[in-house]
Amino acid sequence: MRRVYFIQFFLFAALLFVTTLLHAQQIPMNQVVQNRLSELLLDADSSVFTGFRAQNWLELEPLNIIHKTKEQDSVFGLSKSAVNNIRNTNFIRSVSGNNVFTIDPYVDAGLGKSSEKSNVLTNFAAGLNMQGAFNNKFSFNLGVITNVNQYPGYLDSVILSKYNRFDSSSNKYIIPGENAAKLSGNNRFSYTNFNFNFTYAPDEHFLVSAGYGKNFLGDGYRSLLLSDNSNNYPYLRLQARIWKLTYNVLYNRYTNNSWYEVDGNPQPKFSTIHYLGFNTKKFQVGLFDEVLWLAKDTNFTRGFDLEYLNPLIFIRPQEFGIGSPDNAMIGFNLKYKIYKKGFIYGQLALDDIYLKKSLDAHSQFYGNKYALQLGIWNKDIFNVAGLSYRLEWNGVRPYVYGHGVGNNISLNYTNYYQSLTEPFGANFNEFISMFNYSNKRWYGVLENLYTIRGENPGVPYNNGEDLWGGEQGLPPFGSKTMQGIKTKYFYNSLTAGYLFNTANRLGVEATIVYRSRNSSIVDQSEFYFNFGIKTSLNNLYHDF
Repeated sequence: MRRVYFIQFFLFAALLFVTTLLHAQQIPMNQVVQNRLSELLLDADSSVFTGFRAQNWLELEPLNIIHKTKEQDSVFGLSKSAVNNIRNTNFIRSVSGNNVFTIDPYVDAGLGKSSEKSNVLTNFAAGLNMQGAFNNKFSFNLGVITNVNQYPGYLDSVILSKYNRFDSSSNKYIIPGENAAKLSGNNRFSYTNFNFNFTYAPDEHFLVSAGYGKNFLGDGYRSLLLSDNSNNYPYLRLQARIWKLTYNVLYNRYTNNSWYEVDGNPQPKFSTIHYLGFNTKKFQVGLFDEVLWLAKDTNFTRGFDLEYLNPLIFIRPQEFGIGSPDNAMIGFNLKYKIYKKGFIYGQLALDDIYLKKSLDAHSQFYGNKYALQLGIWNKDIFNVAGLSYRLEWNGVRPYVYGHGVGNNISLNYTNYYQSLTEPFGANFNEFISMFNYSNKRWYGVLENLYTIRGENPGVPYNNGEDLWGGEQGLPPFGSKTMQGIKTKYFYNSLTAGYLFNTANRLGVEATIVYRSRNSSIVDQSEFYFNFGIKTSLNNLYHDF
């Protein structure tokens, strides 16, 4: 196998070098921001492909289709206006012609109370977000955040469980959606996370972006192809937009923590993703393929395979051609604008398909691994301006996103021991209802989630929900979604916030949560309340 160490070294050394210099005007992945972006794109009645949600403002600004009309819209793009309003612009801003550089504080300080804990819970995070844009072609961003947090009981149980232990000798544990954290007294977790991005968009047709962060594919609340559920990772993104076609290529580097170390370090793995979108004003379709491989094992050092630099979509035949054991997946993303204020959407992820085996045996083969999503989104629901509604279903069969036996288990679709798609992993059906409301500086979110997941079958093999469980000793036929003990999850949350500053999204926020997990062997429930000052830019999916 050919090794291209010089390419690997150049790409990731360049990424690290950028961090020493200076978040580009990346559009925040925060659900409230993304919800407002959907409203603006509907109002524009445009044919912009929305199936790639990790966007930079440089992609949209040259199209001249988005007309910002609300105070909260100042989060989109860096303003070059000479007018400074401390409540609508960045904390520190320097403007020179078409160039702008900004610095904003990042704060998340709050107090909480859980029905399962006697003490008041505290969370505190502090950091900086630096952004810049030059001549409407280059942009960069860097965010550095240090956290010291306590969590409600159900999150503690997940973080402290053996399943999520990172390094027992150093007393570190993985926080869902975040980095590895040091555990101290009173179940207090401390960690630092950072993200950065550098984007070059010479015109409206081409874009190059490199960074350390997350990406999201699809139009749903969840993504079954690639979401922002896991920890940050290095990536290189290439985009071409011609006619009604938008083509993205992603080269990502993931990390296997908690599996085993190679030469004393967490095991690295790479992926190549191709994503081709075709769109009209009413209809969009996205074609997706992905291949993932181990960069290093105890017996070999493979690096970045030159074959997978191929920028052409559907390279699975090429993978077979080189005799590769690597993990591949294909998928589709669909969206249809049913009227001027709403659209329906869906996804299909195909990990492995063995239809002939199932037909011959008249029973479902365990290797048929697929996931489905269906959803609907509407703005101005009940004729209330600023109120939108989403209803979404996700169904994932057992063993989807997992892989193989033995050491090949680490070829699963994970990063930092976290799913790259759904926080529930696999083997479940999920229903999500979500209201979003914004009015001037006020915003609110009401989420109701109901999931049935198969768990704990009491058999000596993986039931299908554990992406790290492997496929050793499985019955070949008879698998079905939610097999095992049916476990019901209810997650109900109400969030209300007020923005002091709409550009950096610093404000006050209160959240109340009721979460339960019930089955024939489990009966858990918890109320949790939190209030504090918060910079709301990112998503943390604790709704599981």
